[in-house]
Amino acid sequence: MTTMRGHWYIACRSAQLQRRPLARIVLGEPLVLFRMQDGRVGALADRCVHRNMALSRGTITADGLACAYHGWTYDSSGACIKVPAACNGCTTNGGQPRVRSYLVCEKQGVVWIYLPGDSEIPEGEPLDFPFHGHARWQYWFMERVFEGDAFNCAENFLDCPHTNHVHQGLFRTDKTRENQVEITSGRDWVQAEFLNEQRMDTLLGRILCPKGARMRHTDRFTLPYTTRVDYRAHEGRHFIVMSQCTPIDEYHTRVFTYMAFRFDGWAPLIRLLYRPFAHRVLDQDVDIIRQQTEDIRRYGPQRFMFHTSDAIAGEMRSLLSGQSLEGQSPRIKEIRF
Repeated sequence: MTTMRGHWYIACRSAQLQRRPLARIVLGEPLVLFRMQDGRVGALADRCVHRNMALSRGTITADGLACAYHGWTYDSSGACIKVPAACNGCTTNGGQPRVRSYLVCEKQGVVWIYLPGDSEIPEGEPLDFPFHGHARWQYWFMERVFEGDAFNCAENFLDCPHTNHVHQGLFRTDKTRENQVEITSGRDWVQAEFLNEQRMDTLLGRILCPKGARMRHTDRFTLPYTTRVDYRAHEGRHFIVMSQCTPIDEYHTRVFTYMAFRFDGWAPLIRLLYRPFAHRVLDQDVDIIRQQTEDIRRYGPQRFMFHTSDAIAGEMRSLLSGQSLEGQSPRIKEIRF
């Protein structure tokens, strides 16, 4: 697994931090997230320095996060501020006990965590989810744990040809057409724009694009593992699927998918149809990635072949290996799906 430290990852949704601490694993590191009684969010290594009990087993008090074993209590900076059994405070010969703390950022209903790489300080803030909070837009988050690495998840979300097979009848049919795709890229991103894609012959296709309209479809990947799919017929009919993949370990990824759409005049009705449909499609992807991972583990390390029918998978792999795609000229390819 490419470690991709030095980036922001979504650790949880804000609503998941209530009265109890929450255990998470990000890039193989066991973490605990908790909300102090003043509303601040803390993220610490999930291991009390005293007897190594997981802090996620503890309780949130007026002072901070208290370990379930001896009550050692930590604030959001990781400092031990209370040792109940101590008569003279909580300092030791080595000074004040501490556990490792992590930078967090809470916005738009999710909590981001920064795992340092070469630098302890992030270059910027976490990304924004487009049109979040806008009056004419409907949106919600979906969360799944995939049995697969973050690259395989991200590639799946931006891979059109698999939809003829895995999502047949729901998303696309078995009838395929040639599609021209323009590939553009930058330092940390790559995008595919489908230039002549026709309306899909499914219920979703008729919802996405009215008869006679030209649909603009773009797929975009941004480091570390963020994908964005846009289907836009016109200003009043625009669908966005944006996924942020948080690696748990080599074979598991927690995916937070932001679904947003604008459908003027019919938005509440479309939401009733679109939301269960989106969950069904995502569950099918969970299942196919699980099967892929089972077979990779059975037969050995990944030995992928990148083909011209892969829109941007090769470029995604290059970005994840540390290569910049800045300065590359736009290029056209044809893909049948």
